[in-house]
Amino acid sequence: MARTTIRLVAAGTVLATAALTGGTALAETGEAGRTTAGTTAAGIPRNFLLHEPQAREPVRYPEEEKWTIGDRLGTNLEINPCDLRRPADRDRVAVRTVTYQAPEHHSGEQLVIYRSTAAARKAMAGLLGQVERCARVKYENTVTKTWADPVRIGDRAVRITLQGYDAKGVRPVVGGQRAVVVREGRAVAIYLLAGEYGKVRGSDFTRQLKDARKMAAKVCSLRGVC
Repeated sequence: MARTTIRLVAAGTVLATAALTGGTALAETGEAGRTTAGTTAAGIPRNFLLHEPQAREPVRYPEEEKWTIGDRLGTNLEINPCDLRRPADRDRVAVRTVTYQAPEHHSGEQLVIYRSTAAARKAMAGLLGQVERCARVKYENTVTKTWADPVRIGDRAVRITLQGYDAKGVRPVVGGQRAVVVREGRAVAIYLLAGEYGKVRGSDFTRQLKDARKMAAKVCSLRGVC
């Protein structure tokens, strides 16, 4: 699993795409409706991510839903405001990405461990730089706005909103992403939900905030991360 981007392409329409971006994919097809990684990422134990155990179980409706698990170092960050074709951060030592895809819904959990705390800080700053550069993106019939709000989790955390608006950039329309990104030591964790949204509500982030708090505490159990 490399890059998942959900973008508004027309009023009331969401386009979900997933593409591999360079390198060799480690994922292999597992039981119906899910994909599992062929190897374990160095430094990230099997089933360490919060939703990973569920992702390894068979799904109820394989024709409509799918879990993926990937350990590829070249995977893009799950939240990708500028729709980069490849990751801009450097000095990764381990990555695990768990995603769930269903009609009009995408959720993602990602843990990236860097070589140093400084590299993790730089990665976080780079992501926030994307938020600023792509704060407003005009499409043919819509405008996508992206912004970040600080939250108190770990060493640093933000709540990132990507929301679709009408052509004038005034009225919220269907289409958006809601992510919480937290840095703890030399690790960055991302929790993303994307799907059929309208007006932004605080409750859109309830699950992501809960998961980010859990992972900020859990990741320090990995040797040398915190």
